[in-house]
Amino acid sequence: MIALSASLTLTACNGDGSDDSGLGGPAPKTSASAALSASALATFTQYTGSTAGRATGAPIRLGFINTETGPGAFPEYTIAMTDAVRLLNEQLGGIKGRPVELDMCHPQDAAQAEQCAQRFAGDPTVLAVLHGAVDSDTTAFHRTLSPKLPLLGGLPLQPADAQAQNAYYFSSGQFGALGVVTYATQYVRAKKVSMLTSEGFAASERAVAAIKQGLEASGVTVTVAKYPANSTDLKEPLTASGAAGADLFIPVVVDPAQCVNIHNALQQLAINTQVLTLAGCLSQDVRAKLGDYPRWNFMTFNISAEAGGRDDSTAWQLRALKEWFPPLAARGVPSTAGVMMLQMILVAARVVGSVPADNLTPTTVGNQLKRFAGPVFLGVPRLVFGTIPGLPAIGSLSSRVYNYLGNDNWRDTTGGQWLEPPPPSTPTGRPSSSTR
Repeated sequence: MIALSASLTLTACNGDGSDDSGLGGPAPKTSASAALSASALATFTQYTGSTAGRATGAPIRLGFINTETGPGAFPEYTIAMTDAVRLLNEQLGGIKGRPVELDMCHPQDAAQAEQCAQRFAGDPTVLAVLHGAVDSDTTAFHRTLSPKLPLLGGLPLQPADAQAQNAYYFSSGQFGALGVVTYATQYVRAKKVSMLTSEGFAASERAVAAIKQGLEASGVTVTVAKYPANSTDLKEPLTASGAAGADLFIPVVVDPAQCVNIHNALQQLAINTQVLTLAGCLSQDVRAKLGDYPRWNFMTFNISAEAGGRDDSTAWQLRALKEWFPPLAARGVPSTAGVMMLQMILVAARVVGSVPADNLTPTTVGNQLKRFAGPVFLGVPRLVFGTIPGLPAIGSLSSRVYNYLGNDNWRDTTGGQWLEPPPPSTPTGRPSSSTR
């Protein structure tokens, strides 16, 4: 068995091209991916366009940028991306038979993100960059990268992400949060909404502002409360949010510890208001501390890995995912993170593999990404880039909502429907009729 280090290079950069992590050469040897069933391989390769098997030959180099430390860090994305590339190279035939080689960069601020872009753009062997999440201003990053390399991303956190040229995100992140307005008005019929978020996380605060504006435009009364990020007792801000008297309570949080603290405060105050939150609270840390996930509604930008599928195609995708994902779950990776990184590498394989080998350049890859309409594994029904006003890098604003019933049981709150945010010309939107 060929070790992973033969096809996956991890180079951690501090933004200036220097390496103080000990990962500047081949990656440490890791165990091979568990062999998947023939049906799972057939399902995955529908999304790559390759033939199942081990990838060989000259590697295809892709950059990967992701914030690893700090309050807005996503280390689980790096874990999931590493395993997704391993799966692609060892069992899914790579990109038309060639393995993927990653060059990883983990910036801690905007200056280092820009230096990551300089690093990638200055490497003539890098074809494109994969974007996990960067919790700092990415304006300079995209300005540096976009003239040289296309970017494929899963979670746009910053306005610069959504507005970037030559960048393509297959989920909408905070910019799809206005689907909350559709859910609140069309499904809950809410008249009063309470919101709670922590201070110091810019992406959450922007999402709160957008949701509040959209709800108020729909005639909904909204009360927002905030608390310091290091707070553990949230009874006071929860009371200030008016959650007890609201029709819907929306905690906009992504940190597992905050999810736990909000759940505990709701229990202590005996507040039984319906809760809608983001899928970031579906963390193994949350489950371990509470004994189970909170019995809330969770907004996602993918089909739920846990709720099951209403059609054969979705059911086959979920079976394949559940063969691959358990080792990641054992390492504390939420299913949403695993799905997003797997989606990204499958899309990259499909798009890069669609370019003739004798014409494989960053420009041709970028052109193919711009035209890519799907399908995305467990993803939105359709992607169209460049058509959302002010958000050219986002291919879809669709979202889903699932309700956790306890004991690993889920209900599809929107009955298989994808939510669309209110269109700009009207105060409220209708649930999308698209299904998977």
